[in-house]
Amino acid sequence: MKLWVKIFLLNVLLVLCLGILVGLAIRNMVFVTLRDELGRQGISIAGNFADRIAVSTLLEDRYDVEEAARELTVTEKDIEYIFVTNQDGRLFFHTFPNGHPPDLLAWNPVSQVPGPSVRLLTTEKGLLWDVGVRIFEGMIPEVHIGISEEHLARRLTQLRLIVIAIMAVVTMIGCALSYGVSRHVTKPLATLVQFTKTLSRGEFGQQVRVHARDEVGELAVTFNTLSVNLRDNREKTEETYRQLLQTEKLTALGRLAAGLAHEIRNPLTSIKALFQAFRNDPRLTKEDIEVVLVAVNQMDELVGKFLGFARSDNFHSTDLYLNPLLKQVLSLVQFQLRKQEIEPVLDLTKLPPVKGDRAMIRQALLNLVMNAAEAMPSGGQLTLVSRVIDDEMVEIAVRDSGAGIPEKIRDKVFDPFFTTKPEGTGLGLGIVYNIAQLHNGSVSFASTATGTTFFLRLPLQS
Repeated sequence: MKLWVKIFLLNVLLVLCLGILVGLAIRNMVFVTLRDELGRQGISIAGNFADRIAVSTLLEDRYDVEEAARELTVTEKDIEYIFVTNQDGRLFFHTFPNGHPPDLLAWNPVSQVPGPSVRLLTTEKGLLWDVGVRIFEGMIPEVHIGISEEHLARRLTQLRLIVIAIMAVVTMIGCALSYGVSRHVTKPLATLVQFTKTLSRGEFGQQVRVHARDEVGELAVTFNTLSVNLRDNREKTEETYRQLLQTEKLTALGRLAAGLAHEIRNPLTSIKALFQAFRNDPRLTKEDIEVVLVAVNQMDELVGKFLGFARSDNFHSTDLYLNPLLKQVLSLVQFQLRKQEIEPVLDLTKLPPVKGDRAMIRQALLNLVMNAAEAMPSGGQLTLVSRVIDDEMVEIAVRDSGAGIPEKIRDKVFDPFFTTKPEGTGLGLGIVYNIAQLHNGSVSFASTATGTTFFLRLPLQS
C-alpha cells in the first residue's frame, strides 16, 4: 500500500472518530439540557395549573377543575395525564380515559420532598416525566402532570439528523483535504523513491527536482549531491581500474613475450637453415618453399594472438560466450604451458551468453590460467571446467595440480599487491576479484595439498 493511501486512510479515520466523538458529546449535552428544560417547563406548567384550580380544589368543584384540565391539554400537546388529590390525600380528579392505575398515588409523592417533585417514569407509553406540586404550601392537595418525552425524542431525532449531515459534510471535506494533503506530501517522496531506483541502476550524475523547502527538500539536495559524488567516484574508480588493468596487462605481456620469443625461434631457425642452404645452392625445391610458408604462417598466427591480447579496448558490455573465450586464452598461453610441461584438460559444457566486457573477462580468465601455471613450475595438469549453476550463474573453474595455497595466506589471496612471487605484481587475482564484482559475479577458491581450484561465477542474462 502506498504511503499517500495510508496517510489518506489515517486522516479519514481520524475525521470519522473525531466526528463521532463530537456528535456523541453534542447529543449527550443537548439531551441533558433538553431534559432539564423539560423538567423546568413541567414545574412551571404544574405550578400555573395549581394556581388556576386552587379555589376549585378547596370547594371540590370538579367541573371547574375538569374545564381547566381540558384547556391545558389543548394548549400543551405533550401532557399525557393530569390528576389532583384533595385535602384528605385521596384522588379527586384524573384524566385517564379507562380508569386510573391502582398505584397512582405512589408514583411520585410530593410529601417526601420539600418542593416540587419531578420523576422519570417508565410506562407502556414510553418514558414520562411526572411533575408533582402542592396546591397550597403546607397542605395535602397535590397536582400531578405527566409530560411525554415524545417531543424531546422528536427534537433529538432532528438533532441526530443534523449531526449526521454535518458529520457527512465534514467527512467529505476532510477526505478531500486529506487526499490533497497526502498527495502533496508524498509526491516529493515518490519522486525521491524513483530517483533512488535510478541510482540503484547505476545511472549516477542525474538530478532530482523537488521544490519543497522542508526536510524532503533537504533530502533531495543530499540525493543530488550523492548522485554527483557517485558519478565522480565511479569515473575515478574506472580510471584507476583501467590503469591497474593496463599494469597487469603489461606484466602479462612480458611473460607472454618470453614464451612468444621461444615459439618464434623455432620457425626462424628453420627459415635460417633453408636460406643458408640457398646461399650455397641457389635452387629451392617446392618442399623448401612450403616449409618457409608454414613457418611464416606460424609466426604470423602467434603474433596475431599476441597483438589481439595487447590491443587496448574501451569498456564495452556485450554478449559473451565464455567457452570460445576460454579456448582463446588457452591458445594464447599454449607455448608457456608446453615450456613448463603442463597438460591442459578441457571439460566444457554448452553455456548461454553472459553480459560483460570482453577485454575484462578475457583478462580475468588469463590471470586465472597464468596463476595456475605459475603454481606448477615443474609441470602438472591444468583443468578448465565450465558449467551452469541453478540456471542463474555460469561458472568457470580453473584447477591446477600444484602444492596448494598455505592456510596462513588464504585470506590475503585477493588483496591488491600481495604476492609470494619475486617477479609478481600482486595485482592478478585482485583484478580478477574486481572484474567479478563489476559484473555482479564472484570469485572464490578451494585449496588442498594436491592443488587449487578457482571459481569465477558470472550471472546469466535476465
